[in-house]
Amino acid sequence: MTKLFDALRYNMSLQFGSRILSFGINMYLLRVVDSSVIGLVNVRLMLLYDTILFLTREPMRKASILNDNVQRFVNLIWLSPLISIALCGMIVPLWMYGSSTPLALSVVLSFAGSAVIEALAEPFCVISLRFSLDAHFAISQGLLISLKRVFILVLILASPIHHLTLFSVAQIVAAVAFTIFNYVAFYRYTVAGRSELASFPSYRDFFPRLSAGFDAGSIKAVATLLAHSMLKQLLTDGSAFVMTFTRLLTLPQQAVYDSIERLGSLISRLLLAPLEESSFAYFSNAINNAKTSAFKQNTDSHDVLVRTFTALLRDIILCGLVVSVFGVPYSGVAVSIYGGQMLVANGGAALLATYAVYILVIAINGVTEAFAFATMNVEQIFSHGGFLLLSSAVHLSLSYALCLQFGAIGFILANMANMSVRIVYSWRHIGGYLGPKCPSVLSLLPAFQTMVFLAFALMGGLFSLLLFGSAPGLSLTLSHLALGGVLFVMLAFHIWQVERPFATLMKKTQ
Repeated sequence: MTKLFDALRYNMSLQFGSRILSFGINMYLLRVVDSSVIGLVNVRLMLLYDTILFLTREPMRKASILNDNVQRFVNLIWLSPLISIALCGMIVPLWMYGSSTPLALSVVLSFAGSAVIEALAEPFCVISLRFSLDAHFAISQGLLISLKRVFILVLILASPIHHLTLFSVAQIVAAVAFTIFNYVAFYRYTVAGRSELASFPSYRDFFPRLSAGFDAGSIKAVATLLAHSMLKQLLTDGSAFVMTFTRLLTLPQQAVYDSIERLGSLISRLLLAPLEESSFAYFSNAINNAKTSAFKQNTDSHDVLVRTFTALLRDIILCGLVVSVFGVPYSGVAVSIYGGQMLVANGGAALLATYAVYILVIAINGVTEAFAFATMNVEQIFSHGGFLLLSSAVHLSLSYALCLQFGAIGFILANMANMSVRIVYSWRHIGGYLGPKCPSVLSLLPAFQTMVFLAFALMGGLFSLLLFGSAPGLSLTLSHLALGGVLFVMLAFHIWQVERPFATLMKKTQ
């Protein structure tokens, strides 16, 4: 558990600053960049970039490919750039000719090219995760997030060129800087003789040697996860795919939805995404080290792993409930501060309130899927792929139907339904894997008095919304925030006294 907490500490603390910086720059961009450009970049072009990178990263990071032959492991992870190039060849024409809005080839290639450039650094990211270089991984990811926004801010302030072109340039420049950082950092680690990298005596050992060949089992695992990741991407970004290839929402409406999603997912990006990455690496490494497929032995390592999973899931549920409780009544204030009148006038508050509830579902799914994937073999992953194939078809249809009925909120409702089904699937696998050691659902919920306190805080926030938040005015807004602040402090004090969140994870164990 100490290793997991250290990984979380690095990942969250170093990504926190970059996310906050990106958040602040986004607030400025919403006020100076045309909403159609924001919708085009943040929804359609970033979907292209994210799809290529996700399908390149996910198989290498999640597959069990580290074995006794380190050189074969290195050979395999260096297929990442080739995979990204092949994906570009298939996906770029689809975006060029299938998108509901015409896109310039140069713009599309800049976003696709930035994904290929970052894929050149992906082998070092995989090594960081597999060999416990937690600080390096967190720094590199935080650097990438920050550079994208810093470069676009500088370019917009310094250049009169069209904003869409500036976004394209910033994307390429950030990718190049991120890649150079990884190459230079690992060279310095080699010179310094880092103990974590004892398996790599020289800098040359980080690069492929074709004479060593490839491990057939690892290739099969990566291929299985690649197909699996395609379905997962359809599920994760289903709303963006629907917006890209249909005309359900205009570009300005897409900009509003994307802005609210970015605001609503701030907690997810700051806390949940690093948590999922770190917890998967911890669970996977711990289970691989145990050399067992089930928890049948009453060993300390097994019991520690179960306790860590239980404590982590319980704490993340508590955090998700707190976000939901305060997100619903205070979404209007957050939207006004973040995006100004454009978001307020286009139903941003209702979107954000719905997203606040969705955060709880995201939190649970992240931890359960991390543990489930860490314990699945290739056959189980393949079976899970069949489940995702069916889910993706249902999810896209549901997204389309709910968007027609409820507008942009329909996308969030569809995501919530889809992710709830994924949680049930993961929990069934976890129950079968852990057997009698699987925690009960009731044991994962906060104490009864905490649930009562959460309900009181929600009622207090809604009352404050009706009393102070329903009319414009600085004094009313400040009163609304003040009452919320008092409720939050009271709830936080109660939780700290009764629940002791993350105390189990922070406790040193032998």
